[in-house]
Amino acid sequence: MTTIRTSHNIIRVIVKNPISVLETMLSQNGGRITSKEADSAGIHRMYLKKLVDEGKIVQVSRGIYQDSASFEDELFNLQAQYPSGIFSYETSLFLQGLLERVPFNWTMTFKGSYHSPSLESKGICIKHSSEKLYPIDITETFTKAGNKVRAYSAERTLCEIMTKKANTDIQVITYAIKAYATKKEKNLPKLMELSKLFHVEARIRAYLEVLL
Repeated sequence: MTTIRTSHNIIRVIVKNPISVLETMLSQNGGRITSKEADSAGIHRMYLKKLVDEGKIVQVSRGIYQDSASFEDELFNLQAQYPSGIFSYETSLFLQGLLERVPFNWTMTFKGSYHSPSLESKGICIKHSSEKLYPIDITETFTKAGNKVRAYSAERTLCEIMTKKANTDIQVITYAIKAYATKKEKNLPKLMELSKLFHVEARIRAYLEVLL
Protein backbone atom coordinates (compact mmCIF):
# COMPACT_ATOMS: atom_id res chain seq x y z
CA MET A 1 0.00 0.00 0.00
CA THR A 2 1.46 3.38 -1.05
CA THR A 3 0.40 6.84 0.17
CA ILE A 4 0.85 9.88 -2.09
CA ARG A 5 0.06 13.57 -1.66
CA THR A 6 -1.42 15.49 -4.60
CA SER A 7 -0.76 19.11 -5.55
CA HIS A 8 -3.98 20.04 -3.75
CA ASN A 9 -2.67 18.52 -0.51
CA ILE A 10 -5.13 15.62 -0.77
CA ILE A 11 -3.79 12.30 0.50
CA ARG A 12 -4.55 9.27 -1.64
CA VAL A 13 -3.74 5.65 -0.97
CA ILE A 14 -2.72 3.31 -3.76
CA VAL A 15 -3.35 -0.35 -3.00
CA LYS A 16 -1.24 -2.93 -4.78
CA ASN A 17 -3.20 -5.93 -6.12
CA PRO A 18 -6.65 -4.52 -5.18
CA ILE A 19 -8.45 -7.61 -6.50
CA SER A 20 -6.41 -9.86 -4.24
CA VAL A 21 -7.13 -7.58 -1.28
CA LEU A 22 -10.87 -7.66 -2.01
CA GLU A 23 -10.85 -11.45 -2.24
CA THR A 24 -9.08 -11.64 1.12
CA MET A 25 -11.65 -9.29 2.65
CA LEU A 26 -14.47 -11.45 1.25
CA SER A 27 -12.92 -14.53 2.79
CA GLN A 28 -12.55 -12.84 6.17
CA ASN A 29 -16.11 -11.46 6.13
CA GLY A 30 -17.97 -14.69 5.35
CA GLY A 31 -18.22 -14.00 1.63
CA ARG A 32 -19.74 -10.53 1.93
CA ILE A 33 -18.26 -7.05 1.42
CA THR A 34 -19.63 -3.51 1.13
CA SER A 35 -18.52 -0.66 -1.09
CA LYS A 36 -17.92 1.37 2.09
CA GLU A 37 -15.48 -1.29 3.33
CA ALA A 38 -13.69 -1.22 -0.01
CA ASP A 39 -13.44 2.58 0.18
CA SER A 40 -12.04 2.37 3.70
CA ALA A 41 -9.36 -0.02 2.45
CA GLY A 42 -8.38 2.47 -0.25
CA ILE A 43 -9.83 0.38 -3.10
CA HIS A 44 -11.77 2.08 -5.89
CA ARG A 45 -15.29 0.75 -6.50
CA MET A 46 -14.38 -0.01 -10.10
CA TYR A 47 -12.67 -3.17 -8.78
CA LEU A 48 -15.93 -4.32 -7.20
CA LYS A 49 -17.60 -3.86 -10.58
CA LYS A 50 -14.79 -5.83 -12.21
CA LEU A 51 -15.45 -8.75 -9.85
CA VAL A 52 -19.19 -8.50 -10.60
CA ASP A 53 -18.53 -8.52 -14.37
CA GLU A 54 -16.29 -11.58 -13.94
CA GLY A 55 -19.06 -13.37 -12.03
CA LYS A 56 -17.00 -13.68 -8.85
CA ILE A 57 -19.35 -11.61 -6.68
CA VAL A 58 -23.03 -10.67 -6.83
CA GLN A 59 -24.50 -7.28 -5.93
CA VAL A 60 -27.32 -8.24 -3.57
CA SER A 61 -28.38 -4.65 -2.79
CA ARG A 62 -27.01 -1.12 -3.11
CA GLY A 63 -23.40 -1.19 -1.93
CA ILE A 64 -23.51 -4.80 -0.68
CA TYR A 65 -21.81 -7.67 -2.49
CA GLN A 66 -21.78 -11.44 -1.95
CA ASP A 67 -19.29 -14.08 -3.04
CA SER A 68 -20.89 -15.99 -5.94
CA ALA A 69 -19.72 -19.31 -4.53
CA SER A 70 -21.74 -18.76 -1.37
CA PHE A 71 -24.74 -17.17 -3.09
CA GLU A 72 -27.51 -19.77 -3.21
CA ASP A 73 -29.03 -19.94 -6.66
CA GLU A 74 -32.62 -19.62 -5.53
CA LEU A 75 -33.85 -18.66 -9.00
CA PHE A 76 -32.45 -21.79 -10.62
CA ASN A 77 -33.95 -23.95 -7.87
CA LEU A 78 -37.34 -22.23 -8.18
CA GLN A 79 -37.61 -22.84 -11.89
CA ALA A 80 -36.52 -26.44 -11.46
CA GLN A 81 -39.42 -26.89 -9.02
CA TYR A 82 -41.93 -24.88 -11.09
CA PRO A 83 -40.86 -25.28 -14.74
CA SER A 84 -43.95 -23.58 -16.18
CA GLY A 85 -43.12 -20.38 -14.30
CA ILE A 86 -41.35 -17.66 -16.29
CA PHE A 87 -39.35 -15.01 -14.46
CA SER A 88 -40.93 -11.65 -15.12
CA TYR A 89 -41.30 -8.02 -14.06
CA GLU A 90 -38.55 -6.90 -11.62
CA THR A 91 -37.01 -10.39 -11.51
CA SER A 92 -36.58 -10.36 -15.27
CA LEU A 93 -35.10 -6.85 -15.08
CA PHE A 94 -32.65 -8.06 -12.42
CA LEU A 95 -31.57 -11.08 -14.49
CA GLN A 96 -30.90 -8.87 -17.52
CA GLY A 97 -29.02 -6.13 -15.71
CA LEU A 98 -31.85 -3.60 -15.85
CA LEU A 99 -32.44 -3.28 -12.10
CA GLU A 100 -29.99 -1.65 -9.68
CA ARG A 101 -30.87 -3.86 -6.69
CA VAL A 102 -32.07 -7.34 -5.87
CA PRO A 103 -35.92 -7.47 -5.98
CA PHE A 104 -37.70 -7.61 -2.63
CA ASN A 105 -39.61 -10.67 -3.93
CA TRP A 106 -39.04 -12.94 -6.92
CA THR A 107 -41.77 -12.79 -9.56
CA MET A 108 -42.92 -15.64 -11.82
CA THR A 109 -45.62 -15.58 -14.48
CA PHE A 110 -47.84 -18.61 -15.12
CA LYS A 111 -50.42 -19.35 -17.77
CA GLY A 112 -54.09 -18.99 -16.90
CA SER A 113 -55.24 -19.08 -13.28
CA TYR A 114 -52.36 -21.14 -11.91
CA HIS A 115 -52.31 -21.22 -8.12
CA SER A 116 -49.66 -22.61 -5.78
CA PRO A 117 -49.87 -22.29 -1.98
CA SER A 118 -46.30 -23.60 -1.72
CA LEU A 119 -45.00 -20.76 -3.92
CA GLU A 120 -46.94 -18.17 -1.97
CA SER A 121 -45.55 -19.52 1.28
CA LYS A 122 -42.06 -18.82 -0.10
CA GLY A 123 -42.97 -15.20 -0.72
CA ILE A 124 -42.97 -15.55 -4.50
CA CYS A 125 -45.09 -13.01 -6.37
CA ILE A 126 -47.29 -14.93 -8.83
CA LYS A 127 -48.51 -13.24 -12.01
CA HIS A 128 -51.01 -14.67 -14.48
CA SER A 129 -50.99 -14.36 -18.25
CA SER A 130 -53.48 -15.33 -20.92
CA GLU A 131 -52.79 -18.28 -23.20
CA LYS A 132 -52.16 -15.76 -25.99
CA LEU A 133 -49.61 -13.63 -24.13
CA TYR A 134 -47.94 -16.26 -21.95
CA PRO A 135 -45.55 -17.75 -24.59
CA ILE A 136 -44.58 -14.45 -26.22
CA ASP A 137 -40.88 -13.60 -26.11
CA ILE A 138 -39.62 -16.10 -23.56
CA THR A 139 -35.83 -16.09 -23.56
CA GLU A 140 -33.03 -17.91 -21.81
CA THR A 141 -30.72 -15.96 -19.55
CA PHE A 142 -28.28 -16.70 -16.75
CA THR A 143 -28.51 -16.26 -13.01
CA LYS A 144 -25.71 -14.53 -11.10
CA ALA A 145 -24.41 -18.01 -10.26
CA GLY A 146 -24.18 -18.87 -13.97
CA ASN A 147 -27.18 -21.21 -14.30
CA LYS A 148 -29.55 -20.98 -17.25
CA VAL A 149 -33.19 -19.99 -16.56
CA ARG A 150 -36.15 -18.76 -18.60
CA ALA A 151 -37.37 -15.20 -18.35
CA TYR A 152 -39.31 -12.81 -20.53
CA SER A 153 -37.17 -10.71 -22.85
CA ALA A 154 -36.01 -7.26 -21.88
CA GLU A 155 -38.35 -5.81 -24.52
CA ARG A 156 -41.44 -7.59 -23.23
CA THR A 157 -40.54 -6.83 -19.63
CA LEU A 158 -40.13 -3.11 -20.29
CA CYS A 159 -43.58 -3.06 -21.87
CA GLU A 160 -45.20 -5.02 -19.03
CA ILE A 161 -43.78 -2.84 -16.26
CA MET A 162 -45.24 0.22 -18.00
CA THR A 163 -48.81 -1.06 -17.95
CA LYS A 164 -51.20 0.46 -15.43
CA LYS A 165 -51.86 -3.03 -14.08
CA ALA A 166 -48.19 -3.45 -13.12
CA ASN A 167 -48.16 -0.26 -11.02
CA THR A 168 -44.35 -0.19 -11.18
CA ASP A 169 -42.37 2.44 -9.29
CA ILE A 170 -41.31 5.26 -11.63
CA GLN A 171 -37.69 4.98 -10.45
CA VAL A 172 -37.59 1.32 -11.47
CA ILE A 173 -38.99 2.17 -14.91
CA THR A 174 -36.59 5.08 -15.44
CA TYR A 175 -33.50 3.07 -14.45
CA ALA A 176 -34.57 0.09 -16.57
CA ILE A 177 -35.24 2.06 -19.75
CA LYS A 178 -32.00 4.06 -19.36
CA ALA A 179 -29.99 0.86 -18.84
CA TYR A 180 -31.71 -0.77 -21.84
CA ALA A 181 -30.90 2.23 -24.05
CA THR A 182 -27.18 1.68 -23.43
CA LYS A 183 -27.24 -2.07 -24.25
CA LYS A 184 -25.62 -3.12 -27.51
CA GLU A 185 -28.06 -5.99 -27.94
CA LYS A 186 -31.21 -3.86 -27.63
CA ASN A 187 -33.90 -4.55 -30.23
CA LEU A 188 -35.89 -1.36 -30.77
CA PRO A 189 -38.15 -2.69 -33.56
CA LYS A 190 -39.19 -5.57 -31.28
CA LEU A 191 -39.71 -3.17 -28.38
CA MET A 192 -42.05 -1.00 -30.44
CA GLU A 193 -43.92 -4.02 -31.77
CA LEU A 194 -44.52 -5.35 -28.26
CA SER A 195 -45.45 -1.91 -26.96
CA LYS A 196 -48.47 -1.99 -29.26
CA LEU A 197 -49.44 -5.43 -27.99
CA PHE A 198 -49.33 -4.23 -24.36
CA HIS A 199 -50.89 -0.84 -25.22
CA VAL A 200 -47.95 1.23 -23.95
CA GLU A 201 -46.63 2.54 -27.25
CA ALA A 202 -47.02 6.22 -26.29
CA ARG A 203 -45.13 5.76 -22.99
CA ILE A 204 -42.31 3.82 -24.64
CA ARG A 205 -41.94 6.44 -27.38
CA ALA A 206 -41.85 9.25 -24.83
CA TYR A 207 -38.94 7.63 -22.99
CA LEU A 208 -37.01 6.74 -26.14
CA GLU A 209 -37.34 10.24 -27.61
CA VAL A 210 -35.52 11.58 -24.55
CA LEU A 211 -32.86 8.85 -24.29
CA LEU A 212 -31.96 8.12 -27.92
